[in-house]
Amino acid sequence: MDEINKSEQILRLAQSLGVLRPKDLVPFGIQAEYLRRLCDKGLIKKVGRGSYVPAKARMNARLALAVVGRAVPNGVICLQSALAFHGIGEADPEVVYVAIERRAARPRVDHPEVRVARLGGPAFTEGVELHTIEHVEVAVYGLEKTLADLFKFRNKIGPHIAVDALRAAINQRRVSLDLLWHYASLCRVERIMRPYVDALTLALH
Repeated sequence: MDEINKSEQILRLAQSLGVLRPKDLVPFGIQAEYLRRLCDKGLIKKVGRGSYVPAKARMNARLALAVVGRAVPNGVICLQSALAFHGIGEADPEVVYVAIERRAARPRVDHPEVRVARLGGPAFTEGVELHTIEHVEVAVYGLEKTLADLFKFRNKIGPHIAVDALRAAINQRRVSLDLLWHYASLCRVERIMRPYVDALTLALH
């Protein structure tokens, strides 16, 4: 495969995958050096350690999730990033919260900034949804699991964030209480959440 064909193959891959990683070139026998050459020509751009996107792609909150989804394939988008994905709160393209298994190695991602939450067992594996974001399949916790996690990590992120998120979700009538109590129990925050949930649901009636 000559250089022109290799370049065309890389550009097609970048378009179809959304976020290109050097390992994606291995099955085609293409060296990572070609990525640097295409960057120099302005045909693709580097958006973080080992992450490349088409030159016209604009870094926004959705692309940030896709970059982290590819860079941390065993992680799950969580906390404020998951909340914003579900339409509550503002998305921050510069910071992505990702859950990893308790004993997993810390992800090496330089951009966007990755903030890690460590979870174990069912608290890590349950409540995961798969969404296609910018052509990348990304694991994101569902809304009810995210709300429970916000209370679980309230001392790190601020209890007001958890309460405000719960209020918004309940007021929008987007919460399954059965699911919410399941994840609250899983995350061991049922006792803490109950007074807020009871007051908020009562206010709706």
